[in-house]
Amino acid sequence: MRILYWLYLLIKRQIKNPVIIAFIILMPVIALIITNVPDLNKKEKPRVGIVVEDDDEIALRTRNYLVEGDYSVEFYDVPSEKQLEKDIYDNGTECGYVIGSNLSGKLESGKYHGAIELVMCNSNFISSMTNEIFFAAMFKAYSPEIAINYIRSVKEFQKHADKAQEDINKGYQEYIDGNDTFRIDFRILDDTDISVTRELEDSTGEFPIKPVLVILVYIAGLFGIVQFYMDAERGTFITLSKVYRIAGKPLYAFIGSFLFAVSVEITLAITGDVHSIKDVCSMAVYVLAVTAFSWALATIVRTSTGMIIIMPVLVIACVILCPVFINIVAYVPFLKYLRALLIPWYMM
Repeated sequence: MRILYWLYLLIKRQIKNPVIIAFIILMPVIALIITNVPDLNKKEKPRVGIVVEDDDEIALRTRNYLVEGDYSVEFYDVPSEKQLEKDIYDNGTECGYVIGSNLSGKLESGKYHGAIELVMCNSNFISSMTNEIFFAAMFKAYSPEIAINYIRSVKEFQKHADKAQEDINKGYQEYIDGNDTFRIDFRILDDTDISVTRELEDSTGEFPIKPVLVILVYIAGLFGIVQFYMDAERGTFITLSKVYRIAGKPLYAFIGSFLFAVSVEITLAITGDVHSIKDVCSMAVYVLAVTAFSWALATIVRTSTGMIIIMPVLVIACVILCPVFINIVAYVPFLKYLRALLIPWYMM
């Protein structure tokens, strides 16, 4: 009973801390404001310009597919390369593509120099994504020509070349205008040859609310250990028995992560990221995992200064290795072993 009373006093002390209570209250309040103010809730797509230098059919078809398509970025027509550069310098456009003259001839001849020019200004992430979209649209525009060129080159089709070309164009156009879509399964094979299919979600332009809040709960648990050591260094536990001093570390970590977790769950419920009781249970397990990790770390790092030094390292590791803003493991696979050591990863 005395430990429960001590727990009550520790929670009461945390709630009286103005910084902590400000964080706990402000998270759901800000989420409530954002979700209820239409102008703040709008998601603007990054803009990408398209310049076509002549009336080449493949170039125009590619541009039309991009401008009229529904993508995670907004493609728009730009009259000239000079105007595109101005749009980029004015920070209204992320990057852009200049389709050079005679694109069809360059594709058929295999001489691609000057065919496509990428204009960008510090937009490496956006351009790496839009490159895939752009060349997919260009292939979509050029693929009928590939089929027709094949028909013309095969001897068996010589007698029926015109009819075959007509059927190819008709069938391809029906497919383009229809509701059918391509389905691609991405499989990543690990060292044990177990295939894993991952769903790629479009999150361009969205702020990663849940990952950031999950990391805040993690920080709260670690900071609880800092507070424990600061109290111990001030002599707060001198009159307490050894049992209380041992129980103090996990209790401090649990209280901090628990209070933040309650606020985070309310915030996620407001933003629509809590869908069932399973999500609430997952957060409860996460709080226990953060508590256990903080306690284990405290057995290695035994001073408040040491914890203050190591906390930024762990937080930076979470931001870089966990899929908060970018999934770096997709580019450097061996980092998944380091990521597995980070508790927040299992909640993302």
